[in-house]
Amino acid sequence: MKHLLAFTLLLASPSMAAVKPDNVAAYRALVDQDLRLASTGYSLAYANRSFCKNTQANAGFMVHDILQYPSAETARAAFGFAQPVSVSVITPGGAAEKAGLQVGDGLVGLNDEKWDWSRARGAKTYDRVASVKSDIRARLANFKDIALQIERSGKRLTVIITPTVTCVGDFQIDTVRGKDAGTDGNMISMSIGLARYATDRDEFAFIVAHELSHNILGHRAQLESGKGKRAILATEIEADRLSVWLMANAGYDPQGAVRFALRCRKNSCLGLFSDATHLGLKKRADILMSEIALIRAAPKKDGLVTPPLLRRP
Repeated sequence: MKHLLAFTLLLASPSMAAVKPDNVAAYRALVDQDLRLASTGYSLAYANRSFCKNTQANAGFMVHDILQYPSAETARAAFGFAQPVSVSVITPGGAAEKAGLQVGDGLVGLNDEKWDWSRARGAKTYDRVASVKSDIRARLANFKDIALQIERSGKRLTVIITPTVTCVGDFQIDTVRGKDAGTDGNMISMSIGLARYATDRDEFAFIVAHELSHNILGHRAQLESGKGKRAILATEIEADRLSVWLMANAGYDPQGAVRFALRCRKNSCLGLFSDATHLGLKKRADILMSEIALIRAAPKKDGLVTPPLLRRP
């Protein structure tokens, strides 16, 4: 979750002495969307890992910083914060859950190296989270176990996490109110406005699968050559085509992709798919339905269908 300060007007201000239950609930609702996105992304990236040329060691948890929140008192009431940077999300079925890590565990150190939170009090609100992510990613680069030192209920513990292998992709909710999603080739972001719009489980999975498809197909690198809107349009069509195959392999109903496209068309999802870099929503729905017909006819191997755009490396 990034840029939580954008919601300052909706949540408690730092000057308010009393912690209001409504504000605690609002903080928790934002983290719930983080959990929803992380869980959906993990299920898609894990189920389709055998088709991905670029994989990553996935520890299966997310962290947040008390500095991200307008009110530290409300943040503590909502999440505990045993340490200034603590665990916010545990991915169901992921490595951290299997290792026994818990939401609320405070981060102390990694592989016997301690984090010093006192040095970063003047840092930007997301800097310490970014630093933790970078440290963990570096230790996971060789796909070996990591030893995470934590604080829980006043006690210091060490949790050994054996990472799982997934397609490349990290996930975060951005607290922008508009309806938007995107990827930089690794980090997949979805606005809180879009997450709240896509309440249906399978529609939500389509959005995530579409962005994950961009990562798997290496579209960011392709577009860095600067070939203009026509090249972007081609990558968007490919991402739509692949997305429903990823959904099917992860146990989602691909028809949710069609429902989302048609619902967006009816409700005029301004800001989404609104320029020449995307096909019209009716044409997108037609392409998605064509791919779904291919999925239904495709043979399965090890319980998976092989997307035409991919082959097992």
